[in-house]
Amino acid sequence: MKKVQKGFTLIELMIVVAIIGILAAIALPAYQDYTARAQATEALTSTAGVRADVGVDTAEAGGNVAFASPATIASALLLDGKYYAPGGASVSAAGQIAVAYTAGALNGQTITITPTVANGQITGWTCAGLIKPSHIPSGCR
Repeated sequence: MKKVQKGFTLIELMIVVAIIGILAAIALPAYQDYTARAQATEALTSTAGVRADVGVDTAEAGGNVAFASPATIASALLLDGKYYAPGGASVSAAGQIAVAYTAGALNGQTITITPTVANGQITGWTCAGLIKPSHIPSGCR
């Protein structure tokens, strides 16, 4: 009679564990970058109203971005997000918005959103200040 093998050999199990380990080593950093970028995007979306206010301030100042009305600065202090505390956002007189993270993958970091002005109006926003450039949202590059 023939002997029929039942189950897996030790080497087969070791190969499966090695493959799972390699996949986890690749997937985990990619997932952490994805999570951090999603949390950084919160600052970009939650400051949309303040960015619009800075745009209005810039237009009213004749294209001079070095002007932010007291109302715009005060409205930034009212922002509240899942990953930053109330009052964690601020606007400088130059229209630069800073958001300090207090939770999540970006805890302790601050993203700075700066307007780019051309022909008297804001044409875009650039972000800086995060430790890893890969965490900066794609809408702000």
